[in-house]
Amino acid sequence: MQIKIYSQNFDLTESFKEYLDEKISHLDKYQENILDLQVSLKRDQHHKKGEVYSVEVKIVLPQKKFIIIKESDSDPRRAVDMAQEKIARQLIKNKNKNISKLRKNIKSFKSLKFWKRKDS
Repeated sequence: MQIKIYSQNFDLTESFKEYLDEKISHLDKYQENILDLQVSLKRDQHHKKGEVYSVEVKIVLPQKKFIIIKESDSDPRRAVDMAQEKIARQLIKNKNKNISKLRKNIKSFKSLKFWKRKDS
């Protein structure tokens, strides 16, 4: 899985980049066939409460499926954590949906006439 990181008005330090890689690389255990993963980091200073950090994660899966998650928080690490949790939930949901479709197709295939055994 290749991770692309984009930043806008955000000082991307080496320690934060390692933290981001650690959090995002754990997504492989939920879905093995992630084709592309993009992380966009943005700092917005025009809020009344001070700086707000936004994290946007785009994941491309097979069959042209996309998962896009956006999170904002005053702490960039907390925003990454929240985005990672949401992505994990979405990947699990997608994986369960694919498994249930596969099981349904197998069940319908087994119910066909030629599949049933004849008693001797």
